[in-house]
Amino acid sequence: MHRLHIGIAGAGAVGCHYGSRLLQAGCHVTFLARGAHLQALQRDGLHHQTLTGTHRFTVTATDQPAALADCDVVLLCCKMTGLPAMLAALQGQLRSDALLITLQNGVEAPAAVAAAFPQHPIIAGTAFIGARRTAPGAILHSAAGGLRLASWRESGQQTDPRLEQLLAALHAADVPTRLESDADAMLWRKLLWNCGFNAMTALTRQYAKQVAADAELCALVREAMAEAVSVAQRAGIAIGQEDIDKHIAVTLAMGEVKTSMWQDLEADQRTEVDFINGTIVRQASALQIPAPINRMLTALIHAQEQQLSRQ
Repeated sequence: MHRLHIGIAGAGAVGCHYGSRLLQAGCHVTFLARGAHLQALQRDGLHHQTLTGTHRFTVTATDQPAALADCDVVLLCCKMTGLPAMLAALQGQLRSDALLITLQNGVEAPAAVAAAFPQHPIIAGTAFIGARRTAPGAILHSAAGGLRLASWRESGQQTDPRLEQLLAALHAADVPTRLESDADAMLWRKLLWNCGFNAMTALTRQYAKQVAADAELCALVREAMAEAVSVAQRAGIAIGQEDIDKHIAVTLAMGEVKTSMWQDLEADQRTEVDFINGTIVRQASALQIPAPINRMLTALIHAQEQQLSRQ
């Protein structure tokens, strides 16, 4: 059987976690990274601390997009804030039939990738994972880790043999993965969790499970999620109150999830709030329905970004 060559476009915490897992499953993996993190990966390999132990791997890492030219599958793992630049860098560098998989927060990535690569098969994905970079070349996986994947419009083929091979590799690597039939509902369910917990954890500096266990904070989480459900349902997206309840229950049982916005604020980086809570604010405004909690969370995160940039 052909050894699957996988490109990790954006080798941060999420990309390195899944890349590490796929290496363990026998795939050929190329990491696209930059800066001190790239230098550490090239010099010392990837140090991956997981829920079951600590591993170190020698990896193929580069800052040259052309190194992904032979990849069968490319996992787009950069943040939404970096996606336009990543797509521009990959133009003309990939195989014409490379299977592209989006793992960004929010609901906008698959359409953006389809616009940039209209001839490529595209799979929308969501990653439910607690992971963060603890030092250049070092990743900590602290909670969850499951993937959900769904064909995007008519571009992706769930019968693509490369997707089947990827699913087999993920299964061999103990990554819980499920194919979904409704990409929009899948993306909105992940957005729902992020609307409730991502900004809230960043503002309070508390793990998601701590926020869920606090009655007053959890009430705000539920309100933010309810606003997202209202917007989604007006757009015909099949999510509801039961999804809110499931997210709260799962979060209470989680490990220590340090969300992406929390990590970004600590690193004095722009957050993805405009693609998460901000999405609800914009769509609610267009529909002329209220979204005061998401509006508040968006404004507070923007204020934090501005404060940090002045320090």
